[in-house]
Amino acid sequence: EFFTQAFRDLKLEFVPSHANFILVRVGDGRKVFEAMQRQGVIVRPMDSYQLPDWIRISIGAPRENERCLEALQRALKK
Repeated sequence: EFFTQAFRDLKLEFVPSHANFILVRVGDGRKVFEAMQRQGVIVRPMDSYQLPDWIRISIGAPRENERCLEALQRALKK
């Protein structure tokens, strides 16, 4: 719910999921992955699955989710 609302607010395409992760289209997934990694937030680029515009974000504790979203927003501004 946290991420789905945030992605809607950011107008990012995502795949709703009942699993512990969510796929989100971010443009250049590898670039966003690297930018987030530099911030200490690990996500998974999906280019090896022929989805180069997507990353996979694992759902964590509320504070971890907030930190992840903040890192994603910074990565998308670059």
